Amino acid sequence: MNSRYFILTMVLFLNFSCSQTSSRNGQIQYNKVQLSPAEIKILSESLESMHERYDPKEKMLTQIITGWHLAQDVEEGIVHSVRASFNYAVALLDVGDEQYTQRAFDIIEKTITLQDQDTTSKSSGVWPYYLEEPFATKKSKIDYNWADFNAVSLLDVWMGHQERIPENLKNKIKKSLILAAKSIQKRNVGPGYTNIAIMGTYVTYMVSHLFDISEMKEYAHNRLQIFYDYTLKKGGFTEYNSPTYTIVALDELNRMQRHIIHSKSKQMIDSLYSIGWEMIARHYHQPTGQWSGPHSRSYSTLISPSFYGILNEASNGKLKFPAQEMHRDVKIKHKIPDFLMCYFLSPEYPRTELDTFEINEPKTIGTSYLTEMFALSTANRSSLWIQRRPFLVYWGNINKPKYIQVRFLKDNYDFSSATFFSQQKENKVLAGINFNSNGGDRHITGDRLKDGKFMAKDLRLRFELGNVSNTSELMIPNSVTEPFCFNLDQIRFNFQLYYAEFEDLDGHWEKGGDGNTSWIDFIFYSGVVTEFDLTKISSAVSGFTFTIDKVNQKQVVEKADFVEKEGIMKVMWNGMKLEIPIKPQTPENIFI
Repeated sequence: MNSRYFILTMVLFLNFSCSQTSSRNGQIQYNKVQLSPAEIKILSESLESMHERYDPKEKMLTQIITGWHLAQDVEEGIVHSVRASFNYAVALLDVGDEQYTQRAFDIIEKTITLQDQDTTSKSSGVWPYYLEEPFATKKSKIDYNWADFNAVSLLDVWMGHQERIPENLKNKIKKSLILAAKSIQKRNVGPGYTNIAIMGTYVTYMVSHLFDISEMKEYAHNRLQIFYDYTLKKGGFTEYNSPTYTIVALDELNRMQRHIIHSKSKQMIDSLYSIGWEMIARHYHQPTGQWSGPHSRSYSTLISPSFYGILNEASNGKLKFPAQEMHRDVKIKHKIPDFLMCYFLSPEYPRTELDTFEINEPKTIGTSYLTEMFALSTANRSSLWIQRRPFLVYWGNINKPKYIQVRFLKDNYDFSSATFFSQQKENKVLAGINFNSNGGDRHITGDRLKDGKFMAKDLRLRFELGNVSNTSELMIPNSVTEPFCFNLDQIRFNFQLYYAEFEDLDGHWEKGGDGNTSWIDFIFYSGVVTEFDLTKISSAVSGFTFTIDKVNQKQVVEKADFVEKEGIMKVMWNGMKLEIPIKPQTPENIFI
């Protein structure tokens, strides 16, 4: 066991003192929701835009769909959202405005009816995304996570507003919660799916104790123990260093801290909470206010203002930011462990943070080099799925942070089958890119290529620069593998695409931008829609070197040396070595 995490298991730093409204055998507690005037104001303001989206006819909240999603049939238009409706109902009850109480109960009653309540059905206990996509006619895959997410909302209603719920509705909520919990137990998500593993544990733990379901009680306790042991052995959450999923995990662990009081369970929960904050603290880059990579799951390369609101609250006001938003759930109360505050208030630079994210072979290792001017991070193996950030640079300042991200685009969307390999030594990176013939298209596993084939009219490797609008400062090389560099904000960025081959295609360089984001692209193909077959392509590999430093720092640009042997490209550069398959691969592990 990693000694750092062994110590963390011994550190229990949060003591929640709550007047207990109800408990079951000393296992759980819950209170009537009572918000402060400031919290009511924040919640009321957030409700204003929701009121406008309420449809009194359908008694649900509407939502505009504008893009593709793996588990939805609708790609555009107005729909009635199940999860948003439940969240709206909870917020209406939490704010305590009596004029909206009946609306909240109407929403809950209506939205419960969309749950599959046929106990013989495979999707029993689960909800569809929208009113417009009932399971009976749904073409896309069912998202079983909706049992977890929506059950959490119903538990908020049950435990926070017990005395207000009409008796008839109370029976419907109870039935719905039990069905959802049974669905979660039957599905039995493993500990590697962090947020659902935690959320499902919470739901089954609370439902089993609220309604005295003996067999489920044992299941929930065992599930918590399994997740705890798995996380300590692994040294962190599976969705490693994720700005999205680490916060979700902390939210759910905080919810557990408020409601689960069983001593052994509480000790495990508090320790897991410490582990989440320790990952954030070590990767926080104070000069830019960004969360340095590499990121396994990220929905936005720049941190959202809500993150700063969490840091402000969790530091008891010690961390202040020019633009911050309050947490979407005012009931969640985060606290940064005292022993981690130094990373936020008085960090040491330069330093390197090393993490072994996957302990089994082949290991996944993350490197983050943080200095006063920039933060450079890489993963030694990953994919270029839209949610991955295996190569990431931050610089600038907290008012205008900037970034460089590496992407591989198929028809202007991130191609999930592109794989990334790297070695990093402080401010230098040696990287390579290959492809998986059994990988995904837009999603890493949800829409895998059939027989390695895909259609495309454009394929390009992109070096994307966020918050960089002046493309005249960017340079592109005159030939494919010529080294190139440019200076921005007193920092020099050095690149060399030392190899670039996609079968017999002739590539070229271009640069561009949209007024806020700029890019330097190496275009492998652009033309008519063509079918590509990764199982038949003999060579599809590229690689680049990268160095970042102060403009006035003396730099010697070395070219990478490489040899091809037995289908492997062996690259050497600045004391680093990298081996990259030349042909597209068919690995068992798709870097999930």
